[in-house]
Amino acid sequence: MSKLMRCLYCGLLQDEPKGVKTCSRCGGELVFESAPSPQTYIHATMELDQISAPADQVVDRHLVLTINTPPEIPQDEQAPTPIGRESMGFHAVLDTSGSMRGPKMESAKEAVRQAIQRLHDGDVFSLVTFASDVSVVVPATIVDRHLRRKVSSILNETEAGGQTALCGGLEAGIQAARSRKQETDLVLLLSDGQANIGETDLEIVGQRAYDVRRKHDAGQNGVTTSTLGVGSDYNEALMVEIATQGGGRFYHVRDAHQITPYVAGELGEASAIAAQQTVLHLTLPANTGIQPFSSAYQTTSLTDVAIGDIPVDTELEIVLRLLLPTQSAGSRLPIESTLTYRSPAGNELTTPLNIVTLRFMPAPAFEPRDGTVVPVVERVLEQMRARGVLQDARVASTLGAAETGNAARHSVDELHSYAELLGEARAREVAQDQEQVLNAMAATPSVAKASVHAAFRRQRGTKTFDK
Repeated sequence: MSKLMRCLYCGLLQDEPKGVKTCSRCGGELVFESAPSPQTYIHATMELDQISAPADQVVDRHLVLTINTPPEIPQDEQAPTPIGRESMGFHAVLDTSGSMRGPKMESAKEAVRQAIQRLHDGDVFSLVTFASDVSVVVPATIVDRHLRRKVSSILNETEAGGQTALCGGLEAGIQAARSRKQETDLVLLLSDGQANIGETDLEIVGQRAYDVRRKHDAGQNGVTTSTLGVGSDYNEALMVEIATQGGGRFYHVRDAHQITPYVAGELGEASAIAAQQTVLHLTLPANTGIQPFSSAYQTTSLTDVAIGDIPVDTELEIVLRLLLPTQSAGSRLPIESTLTYRSPAGNELTTPLNIVTLRFMPAPAFEPRDGTVVPVVERVLEQMRARGVLQDARVASTLGAAETGNAARHSVDELHSYAELLGEARAREVAQDQEQVLNAMAATPSVAKASVHAAFRRQRGTKTFDK
């Protein structure tokens, strides 16, 4: 049986080749893959999009980080409780404006009923509704049999009507979460309409979620905020902003019957965290600049990227752009990294990642496509397309048609420029595809929401919960 080997340059894991030990993808040097540490259960790898660079020039290269969590956490790393996790808080923020009347309202109420049944005794639950006014229907309360009956009775009396004080509802849900902090706190905001009462500025509303999330990034127990948009009339850019700034997930559903499985699915994600407060630590030369590829992941220092909590059975793909200082011809620049996180048992664990290497050639001998790793470039392109979709939606929501057109052109030009690593024909194809998507988004709200949802899934590794 062949052994596995890892390329020291592009990062590909492959079977041991017969004969010369060189990478089947980029021709780089191979080393045998070491056995994973028994003290870590998160698998993570790095890959490099281009393994060659011109000497004596500042260059940029892309790292693709892939993180996989297992379907189940090892017994020793589960929380020392009967259910394998610490108590959690679930705080439902429900739009009850007039546009929710009918099947959407009934499905949303059923989703909340089922959610509180899934919570364990000792968890914390609250319910906030918002229409023209905001109401804290159920303050943060420890879940037990009595609360479940009370919530069911309250939901039976809940009716839709009025406008949409979305920011006020979000603020009340966050305050409920902060009033009775748990190991994990999820605020889930569900809406089908445009915010039209109170604060409506996208950045300001998003800041509300970020303010309580950032404690989490600093190593404290913060509040995660996720959003669920229903139908074709809500502001997808605003819902993405709240989820991104809140370190949570955004979902789009077209029909009322999808609400219940998606609320249950998101509750399941929050209640089954495999890695808490995950951070990528890179070993980089002095004067290196590191830039996350999107706002979904933030740098916390010159070498660290905050990833946050990761649920079980999840694959995350994170792209980072490195601006690397000049190096002499013939030099090799290895890039090393580790992933640190906390298990549900409270243990601080570290996963070492494979090395990737950039080699520097004399500038006159370097061609722009030298050392291109085609499969990695294709993955970066997909992430770049997703980023362009999210940026286009955000600009359309905040700046208007003229600026949206400029942003779309910039997105297409950026894609074309990077895709030239794969040849001019591929670059034209990618750019034309992106242009068609952005044009369709501008013309059709339902296409815009579906495209934004798909782009967010690409960047954040979210799941679908359709039955």
